[in-house]
Amino acid sequence: MTLFLAVFALIAATGFLQSWNVALGILNMGLVSAIMALGVNMQWGYAGLFNIGVMGFLALGGLSTVIISKPPVVEAWDAGGPRVIFALLVGTAAIVAAILAWKRIPAGKARAPALVAILVVGFFAYRWLFDPAVAAIEAVSPARAGNLGGLGLPVLVAWPVGALLAAGAAWVVGKTALGLRSDYLAIATLGISEIIIAVLKNEDWLS
Repeated sequence: MTLFLAVFALIAATGFLQSWNVALGILNMGLVSAIMALGVNMQWGYAGLFNIGVMGFLALGGLSTVIISKPPVVEAWDAGGPRVIFALLVGTAAIVAAILAWKRIPAGKARAPALVAILVVGFFAYRWLFDPAVAAIEAVSPARAGNLGGLGLPVLVAWPVGALLAAGAAWVVGKTALGLRSDYLAIATLGISEIIIAVLKNEDWLS
């Protein structure tokens, strides 16, 4: 308790001596870090699952805040929004079709070529739809926007959306990595986290 009071006093002193914006920023970062530490403690401390991919889930929470609260860029939506959504649906359909083919085609010489054909055709169809749409979106006021913006809703709505995005990412991690243990699980979760962060950094049309 003494330590908590000392930290609170330091944050209050920062507000009085520097700026309340700085103090609130420090408090916010401390709360976020505390929540992340609780999650890691439950996974690693109690369950023994060495997950070091929490930064990916944190990034998805930040993305949900931007997508929900930022006003939409109408010009960008008109330029390529529907085509991007259609491209993502095509990519998802290709993945689902590949999974169904893997489950339903009997093991043998036909299954591998069928999977390759589905994935290759789906990939090129996805890129054919996706690339021109992204170029059109990023060409709309690139210095000011260059992205689709958000939904313009209250930021509190982003909390459950962020939880759903993190839950979806956790499901993917669980399906692919929970058969691993110890250092191998740590490497897999770190890799997935870095993939998420790299996608969010480089997909300028998204946010």
